[in-house]
Order: sequence, then C-alpha cells, then structure tokens
Amino acid sequence: MPSKPSHQARAKRFDRFMAAAISTGGLTIIGAVLAMLLFIMKESVPLFIPPQSKALGTLAADPAGGAWADESGKTIVLASRTAGLKALRHPEGTALPVPGDGPALPWRTLTPLNPRGEALVIGADARLFLTRLAWSKPAGENDPAQWTLDPHWQGGPVLEQVPDQILHFRLMESGGLGGGSSLRIVATSPEGLVWAETALDASPAPLPWKPILRDPSLHATAAAWSSDGQNLFVGTREGRLLDLDPESGAILSSSDFAEPVQSLGFALGQSSLLVGGAQGKLAAYQRVRVNEKFQLQPFHAFPRLGGAVLGFQSSLRDKRFLAWTATDMVVDHLTTERRMFSTRLEGPGVGALAPRGDLILHASQATGAMRLWSLDAPHPEISFGLLWGKTHYEGYEKPEYVWQSTGGTDDFEPKFSLVPLVFGTLKGTLYAMLFAFPLAVLGALYTSQFATPRLKNAIKPTIEIMAALPSVVLGFLAGLVMAPLLERMAVEVMVFPFVALLLALFLAPFWGRLSMPFRNAFGNGREVLWMVPVLLVAVWLTSLAGPWVERVAMGGSYRAWLQSAMGVTYDQRNSLVVGFAMGFAVIPIIFTISEDALSSVPKSLTSASLACGASPWQTAWRIVLPTASPGIFSATMVGLGRAIGETMIVLMATGNTPILDWSPFNGMRTLSANIAVEIPEAPLHGSLYRVLFLAAFLLFVLTFILNTVAELVRQRLRRRYESI
Repeated sequence: MPSKPSHQARAKRFDRFMAAAISTGGLTIIGAVLAMLLFIMKESVPLFIPPQSKALGTLAADPAGGAWADESGKTIVLASRTAGLKALRHPEGTALPVPGDGPALPWRTLTPLNPRGEALVIGADARLFLTRLAWSKPAGENDPAQWTLDPHWQGGPVLEQVPDQILHFRLMESGGLGGGSSLRIVATSPEGLVWAETALDASPAPLPWKPILRDPSLHATAAAWSSDGQNLFVGTREGRLLDLDPESGAILSSSDFAEPVQSLGFALGQSSLLVGGAQGKLAAYQRVRVNEKFQLQPFHAFPRLGGAVLGFQSSLRDKRFLAWTATDMVVDHLTTERRMFSTRLEGPGVGALAPRGDLILHASQATGAMRLWSLDAPHPEISFGLLWGKTHYEGYEKPEYVWQSTGGTDDFEPKFSLVPLVFGTLKGTLYAMLFAFPLAVLGALYTSQFATPRLKNAIKPTIEIMAALPSVVLGFLAGLVMAPLLERMAVEVMVFPFVALLLALFLAPFWGRLSMPFRNAFGNGREVLWMVPVLLVAVWLTSLAGPWVERVAMGGSYRAWLQSAMGVTYDQRNSLVVGFAMGFAVIPIIFTISEDALSSVPKSLTSASLACGASPWQTAWRIVLPTASPGIFSATMVGLGRAIGETMIVLMATGNTPILDWSPFNGMRTLSANIAVEIPEAPLHGSLYRVLFLAAFLLFVLTFILNTVAELVRQRLRRRYESI
C-alpha cells in the first residue's frame, strides 16, 4: 500500500515537469518569434528617421566667388578673383599652404567651383585656364596638415574678347577637337549668348565665339551643357526653357517655366536639369523621348524659396542637391522631393555641398564669413510615398511603380517601390491556389467519401509524401524541365482541359448503360481508376488537336498570335510554371488537412441524409462539405501562407521581373524571392539592406493578418455548423 502514494507523487511531479517544459517551450517559441519581429523592425525603422542637421559655427575667410569641400570634409578651398585660391582646415579654420602657380591675378572671370572641384578662370592676361582641384596625400596620412593642394591648372587660349560672364562649361574627355579633351563654353557678351570650343593644353590661339540664340525676343539668363555636350539648355528672362542645338542654333524643344529663369544646374548623373526662378520657383526637368521625339519635361517640383535662386550644387553620392538665394539655403532630394535641410541667410553668397552631402557651407560675398552645417541623412532616397506610390524617375515618361535597386553606373537612381513585389507575391499565390485549391479539396472530398478503404490508404500517404519534396527540387524541375516543356506544348496544355471534359461527357452515358452488378463490383469507390485511361486518351487526342488548333486558329505560331492579337509576350519562365510548381508544394498541405476535416464529419449526418433519399454526391456536397468547411478553410489558409512565403520555386521558375501585369504568360518577383536575390548585394546598413528588412517585416505582418483572419472565419464557421 505505501507504494501507491509514491507512484502517484512521481506521476504528479512528472506531470508538473512536463507542463513546465511544454509551457517553457511554447513561451520560448513565442519569445523567439517576437525577438525576430523586433529585430526586423529595428533594422527597418531607420529608413523613416528624418534628416538631422547641426550648425558647426562660422569661419573667418575672405569674400569668395566659389567654394569646394573635399570628400573627407577635412579641408575647404575658397576661390576669389582678387586673392585666388585659399585652403582652410576644417573645423579649425587654419590656413593650409597653396601653390603659387596659376593664372595671373586679379582674375577677370571665375566660375563657381563644381562638386568635382573644377572651375574656369580668365587671368589678368586674358588667358583661359581650367583648374581641377585635388589633394596630394602621403600614403596612409589622414592629417590635412600633411596634405598638398594640387590645383592642376590647364592653360587654354588667350581671349581677344573676354565675355561678360561664363555661364557654364563642359569638359569633353574624348571626341572633342582633334579627338582629345576639349572644353565647350557658353557665355554672355554684348552680342548676346555665345559659345566656343577649345582644346586643352594647346598652343594659345584666339578663341572664336559663335552666337547661338538668334531670336531677338528671347534674352538668355542661364545656360548649361548636357552631359555629352551635344545640347545646350538655356533659360530666358521671358520664362522659357530651351533645348538648343549649338551648331545650328535651332530650338529642338522648349518648355514654359512660368517665371524668369535665374539659374540652371544638374543633379548627380547630369541628366536631371535643375531650374531656379527669379521668384524662387524650384523644379527639375529632363530631356526624354515622348512619341519618338525628345521633349523637355518637368518631372519634379520642390517647395518655393524666398527669392531668386542664385545657384545649385549636387552631391556626388546620391540625388540630393543644394540651392540657395540671398536669404535661404536648402538641400532637397530629387527623387523623393523631400526637403532635407533649410536655413536662413544674412545676405548673398556662394554655397557648397561636400561630395558625400554631409557638409554644407555658405561663404558671404560681403564679409567673407563662412557658416557650416552638418547633415545626417543616411537614407534620403526612401520615403513612404516612394515605397507605395508612383514616382517619376529619370528617363521615364510618367510616374510608375518600379523596383530596380542597382545600375551600371555610380550615378544610378535607386528605385525601391514595394508595390511590384507585393503584386508579384499576390500574383504567384493566386496562380498557385487556382491550380492547387480545386485539386486538393475535391481530391480530399473523393478520398474521404467515395474511395474504398484500400484505395484511400494508398492515395493519402502518397499525397502526404509529396510534402517532403524540397522546394529547391521543385523549383529546379520547374525551371529546367517544366518551363521548356510548357513552352513547346503551351497550346496543348490550354486545349487539354476542354478535350478531357468533352471526352468525359461523351463517355458518361456509356457508363450508365453498363450492368448494375458490374458497376457495383468495379465502379463504386474505384471511379478514379477508370479516369486514368480516359485522361490518357485525352492526352493523346490533345497531342493531335493542339498543332491543328495552333495552325488554324493562331496562324502557325501561338507566340506571334499572343503578341499580335493580345499584345502579350510569352516568357518561358512565367506564372503558369510557377502556378504548377508551387501548386505541387501546396496541394499536400490542403489535401491532408481537408481530408481529415471531411473524415471527421459524424457518420450520423451522412446516414440521415442518405436515409432521406439524397444521393452520395448530394450528401457530400450539401452535408459533408459545409460541415467540414471550418477545417477546409483552415487548410486553405495554411496553404495560402505556404504559397505567400515560398522562395526557391519562385526564384528558380520565373524571370524575377518586378512588373505589374496579371498575364499568366510572363513572370513576377515576390517579396521572398526578392530578399533572396538582393541580400547578397546589399551593403550592411545601407538603404537596400534596410528596405529588404522592411519587405521581411511586410511578409511577417501579411502572414500574421492572414492567420488571424483565417482563425476568426474558422471560428465563425464552426459556431455556424456545430449545432448540426
């Protein structure tokens, strides 16, 4: 007798231990999932942190006509017509040595320094010079005191006629005069707008100026060369923006700016023209082909400034740019149109933006005082509107949803719209479910209600074994076997369902004429076996009908017919391939859970239905199926979640093209596949890196919402049918 309490005590202790272990395991899983979610959120949230700026003080300097900060932000070079070049150490403000060579002082003309440290100078002797500033640094030396400024002066011709103002110049590295480097210059003179081209490092010779704007009703106020130097953009006092051919002076296209144009500039890449008005209007234009003709198209607008826009300077890292007036200075981002920095000024001057875009300076033309600010904006190209709205990108005729994270050049404009990825996820899931859902549910209904026990014991384990197939194997087979096969037999695949249906309808009456003993012995519960030869015959008939249909109805080529009749291009790896391959991955899940739910319907319900005179199919359709609907719905939602999160099948069986098109004959890119494709190329903590984490967070939320809705619907269906 004493052993019984001891045994009960051990059993209770074991029960408590197992309860604690199970609870701990469950809480650990919940904690792990929450920890993953928090980590994903932590990596995504910095995308939406607004830019931060900080005033760095003021440095005493001489009045300057141009300013340039080096890549590191440790040095600043000022240029003035009277004092030449002056280098300062930042943030101390101490002077650094500057070589004494260069054009004779005082300079007659000085253009503002561009972001690469380039400027044109006309010396006191009327000779033209190009400078390209750089710092000569000993290997591994980070102390600016040990650096040496290298202005790299390149002499040009002596000007017989010095222009009033050089508006812009373009360095032609190749294809210029004599096939070598040359300069294209546009300037104002008493004769109006003129331009010239000269070779660098050539023997000094007179520079012939050519008039370009011959319309006396237009008065040029600003000009800028295109990136290749073949087009000249001109802004006028009359509020017109012109695209000119410099050789002929012909106006190729024009656009109305609505106020006098004060200044022109470029964003990174030299394809987006920044236009500033005399009344503070700020916009970006691009030369884009529309209907086989190039046009000047306004495609970005920015908040208006408080006066005439005096100049622009762009970053060499992204699409941010600096613009300033006599009273305001701002930093805007071209793609997102976000204002990242804004400050008030005390008078006219010259602004500069460091190549990285993290240092801003303004040198007063009156006092020479130079104010500096830092700008911390690690992800300026990301905004909520860009992620979810249409954005007008460079080279596009209109705003569109585009995903393209990288390009072939450093001045590429990243495109991070998540809409094509969400669309691709839904599209792939839709085609997979269209294929998997009816086959799985109807197969489960047949197996649970009509198949013989022996046949059921063969079908169900076979379907369940399909779930063990790795998705990478399914993707491999879909991409390398199924896609080429479907391309060769696309018409046959489309014709097969109709042939099989017609054949079944044709043979159905013959089944009814067979004797009842034969049907009872070989039919009931074994109907699926009789469908095998029917399907084989349908396949044979389809192989004969497919080529005939393609020849008669499609002119001999279904691909050409799709293109001409429907404007659809057939891609080998398309949504149909994904639907078939992903359907094979989803079918076992839906089939297994649905079959269990259908088999759990009480026999008393089916017996009562049959006793009332209902046929087996009426009983299955009107009694069994509604009663098991909560379980079937749960199975569908589990399968849907599996399809949404699928990676390898989509990655290997589609072209991974992020497009917005419901056509089954082209591909898509899903959120999960995009993460797998892009993450190896994503710089740590860069914009692409964090956008991919945002996509992962979106997948997490989408799955959570799907499961929550599924559970609510399942419970409602269960309450509805539990009284039966």
